[in-house]
Amino acid sequence: MSAFSRKINIDMDWVDATAFEIRGTLDDNVHSLAARLVVSFPEFVIRSATGEITRMPYMGYCTGAVGALSRLEGEKIGRGFRRRAAEILGGAESCNHLHTLIFNMGVSAFQMNYVAAKKRPGAEELIRRAADDAAVRRQMVLGWMPQLKNSCYLFSDAADALFQIESKQIEDDE
Repeated sequence: MSAFSRKINIDMDWVDATAFEIRGTLDDNVHSLAARLVVSFPEFVIRSATGEITRMPYMGYCTGAVGALSRLEGEKIGRGFRRRAAEILGGAESCNHLHTLIFNMGVSAFQMNYVAAKKRPGAEELIRRAADDAAVRRQMVLGWMPQLKNSCYLFSDAADALFQIESKQIEDDE
């Protein structure tokens, strides 16, 4: 058994066609926190932010930290969100564990672009055709979400050459 263990869980679902909800929990040997964000789509602006701390090292005191969540309302989840979340939740007015949870929720929020793209007409057929070709699949995803360009190694300009090599090898094998 570990001396310390932490689990972060994030669930997302549509509220309606213009918004989705992110529910997150952080549980460890000392803390239990939950947060909920309602986020506009496709703008990714936080409409509401709430939370609670139910297990904490200083019962009754740490709960005051959740008040800072309301300062996230109106913030856009996108480039710069990590820094802004740290300014709002990472200091003396909030809780480092709440900041950790919101940080993970913000990172996960972007996946709703992919969920929405998969609902587009013809998407299922495109996904099926691209399943065995990583280069085609990568281009399909970049077409759906151009903001991914240069957001990570896989979608970087530098990785373009890797996918061209793979595509060439597939053509040579045929």
